[in-house]
Order: sequence, then C-alpha cells, then structure tokens
Amino acid sequence: MKELFYKILAPFSGHLKPFQKLLLETRFYSRYKRRIQWKHPISFFDKIIWMSCNADTSLWTWLADKYQVREYVEKKCGANLLTQLYGAYHKSSEINYDLLPQSFVLKTNNGCTSNILVKNKSQILPANLNKKLDYWMQYPYGELTGQLHYAAIPPRIIAEELLQQKDAPDAPLIDYKFYCFNGVPKYCFVISHRKFNTHNIKKMIYDMDWNPCKEFFPPTDETKDCACPTCFEEMKKIACTLAEGINFVRVDLYEVNGKVKFGEMTFMPGWDTGITEKTLLSWGKLFDEKQLITASEMRKRIHLQ
Repeated sequence: MKELFYKILAPFSGHLKPFQKLLLETRFYSRYKRRIQWKHPISFFDKIIWMSCNADTSLWTWLADKYQVREYVEKKCGANLLTQLYGAYHKSSEINYDLLPQSFVLKTNNGCTSNILVKNKSQILPANLNKKLDYWMQYPYGELTGQLHYAAIPPRIIAEELLQQKDAPDAPLIDYKFYCFNGVPKYCFVISHRKFNTHNIKKMIYDMDWNPCKEFFPPTDETKDCACPTCFEEMKKIACTLAEGINFVRVDLYEVNGKVKFGEMTFMPGWDTGITEKTLLSWGKLFDEKQLITASEMRKRIHLQ
C-alpha cells in the first residue's frame, strides 16, 4: 500500500511541498489511526512532526546528509569514527569502478534504504548499479514522505568502506540507535537479524544500563535480546557528544571488530517501530520542541564558521 501511495504521487514531485502537512497526516493516520496533534503536541511523534513543519530544520538538513555529516562527526569525535570514504559523485557516470576496492558500499546521501553492498567487485555489472543509483538520485524521497529536510539535501552518491565483522563477514551488522533528548542518550533501539534494505528485523530497546524495555512494545510484537556490546560505554559518550545542544536526534552506531563506527543521524525516526502509544507519550515529555538549534548556530558552536 505504501509503495502504491508513493508511485501515485511521484509524477507530482516538485509540486508537493505545499502539501507537507497533508502528506504527513495521511501517512500518520494509516499507521496510528488517529490525527496528528498540531495545536498541542504531546506525544513523541506529534512533537517531531510539529517541528518538521513549524521550526527551522536547516540543522536537520545538514546533519541528515550522509555526506555532509562526516565533517561534523570528524570535528566532534575524530575521523576514526567514520568509515573510509572512497568517493562522492553527483551522478553515476562519474564513478570509476576500476579505482574502487574489491568490496565497498554505494549509497545516496538523502534517502532511506538506498544502499548497494558490493562484496566482490568482479561479480557486478556497473551498468546495472548505475541504473539503480540514477533512479535513487531522481527519486523525491523527502517530498513524497513529507520530510522536507531530506528534500533540501543536494543529492550525491557516496562510495564507502564495507563494514564487516572478521568472524562473521556475511552476517548483517547490529544497529545501535541511540535516542537522544536534549543532548543526552536515554534509550538504545537495537536492530539485529536485519534482511538487507528491508524492515524485516529483530528488535529490542534498552536503557542506558542495558536493561531491556520489552514493555515498550505490544505483547504481540516479536522482540530479541542482544548481548551488551563491549563498546557500550564508549558508544554512550559518542552519542552524547554528537547530540550535544540538540533537543532530539537519533544517533546510529555500529560495533565492528571491537571498534565503534558511525552510521547516521536521524531527526524523524520511522513510524513502523511498533513502540506503544503509552511509551511515545512518556518520550514526548523528554524534550522541548522549542529548543531547536539552527544549523548556523551549531556551526558556530563547533567552530565550522
């Protein structure tokens, strides 16, 4: 149903920005069967959606850009947290596959699940990859989903290092998604057993002492406990550093071969997490939507201007 909805709207891309609230309302109602609370947002998603339409989201655009955010991460935490960057391109025809290593990742910087994992370069057809990348570069993800901070990101293709565990190179990485309120990580949403580029996952939420919060999900939801990562304390410090001064952001990290690696920063988490409305109401009390810091102010804070 979701894909059909986007397919119907795609021909109208470039003209959808005035209908942001309507798009968000439609998507939200299809998921939660209720209206968004625009006048007095209380619940977690209501506050974030309210901010996306009423606040200055230039900071969101800057840090949600999977290419530009590297500058921020390096300044705040150092280059070791980043995956190796092999190239950034404005179109697929700029990619010289001969210069890329045997394994790598290709992805766009302004969307969701627009990634290609290449484990063996000799087994790919560059023309097929380029066709998919060109489609993603033209796909108006931000407009179609009502997330206009993505629509404001200048699209690029990125070639990066492929992260793999030495003892299990074919296993999907575990995602550690830190929900940070007013610069402080409060919960870690752990996603494991992910099927690539899908929402078919195992999940669990932990507090900052690694206590599982199974009550955050309906009893019918399938959850999966995970062992605490060996770098958990370091991860918490990194999430705190990257979220400093920001009223809400989700900081995604990985633990790869005993080291922490940065994933991305997200300001409008997906609505298909299964978190209960009771939990979302309690999370809504953790931040003030009026404390949003603009991109220009943040750049001054970290001396990027």
